[in-house]
Amino acid sequence: MWRRLNREDFTGSSPLLPREGERYKPWPVLWRVYRDYEILPAPDGSGWHYIQAVGRDIHGQLECVRAYNPLIDTPYLFLEFARIVERKDPWQALQDWFQQYGLLGITAYPNAEDREHWKGIVFPHHHHDDRGGTWDRIEVIWELAYQSNKSLSLYEAVLGRDEEKLERALSLESDLEYAVTLENSAKASGVKWVDALINRALRQIIEYALGDLYVYAYPHISYPDDYLTIDQLTRSWGARNLLGAMGLQFYWLITSAGELAHCKYCGRIISYAPPMPGSDTDRKPRKDKEFCNSRCRQNYHYHNRIKPARQSERR
Repeated sequence: MWRRLNREDFTGSSPLLPREGERYKPWPVLWRVYRDYEILPAPDGSGWHYIQAVGRDIHGQLECVRAYNPLIDTPYLFLEFARIVERKDPWQALQDWFQQYGLLGITAYPNAEDREHWKGIVFPHHHHDDRGGTWDRIEVIWELAYQSNKSLSLYEAVLGRDEEKLERALSLESDLEYAVTLENSAKASGVKWVDALINRALRQIIEYALGDLYVYAYPHISYPDDYLTIDQLTRSWGARNLLGAMGLQFYWLITSAGELAHCKYCGRIISYAPPMPGSDTDRKPRKDKEFCNSRCRQNYHYHNRIKPARQSERR
């Protein structure tokens, strides 16, 4: 059964959101959203265009309208970014995304520290610049949006074992030579065509997911602000920008299959995390929950009990 992933899938797969009885874990990144942004041509005349924050307050400082923790407050950030290219007006959707979540932060903060005596050793930037800059190129951002959408579409097709959607997402129609090679390989290996497609799709998904993790994410040790004890140190992650945050979200989603409960009818991840701030309910889902909602429960009951019983009676 093919299904479209939603926010609950990403919320349910995040290890940073507390489960029942837990507190929120400290998170080392605070990302800022500014009042307005402008797009400018690259100063080197290369034809690129980049985006940066504008709009200063009476003190001459860039006006920040929001600051948030991207992995705690918006565990579905990757999903929202990947859906941009599916909107009726993708360009307007991208601008709205900037206004809501901020820039990707591809431009790194200038490194003023003199490290000449550390020649040969690479020092990655801890955080990138949420104000944007010459490396936050619009053309690159569009490429990233389309790549995110393709990876999400591949993963949805994998979940549904949908041959048609897998073939379309893998662009087999435009590369017949590769399609024939893949088909011959599947026959030689004795595997079903859909399994060969899933294997190829997963390899592409993994390749994409690891790219942002290598560059923009890093392991982090979480701890409270008061006096420490050994049992208060916990494993966590940090992100240098929104690309790192979204990369972690997609990584957690695709590696969560064996760790989380799934709906018995549609297979969707069942989240045990408490509701996000501002939600309509404060109730926590039970640990023994088997279905996403009452509709899935009713559909499962109909297809697995009522319908088979009726067919048996007719015989």
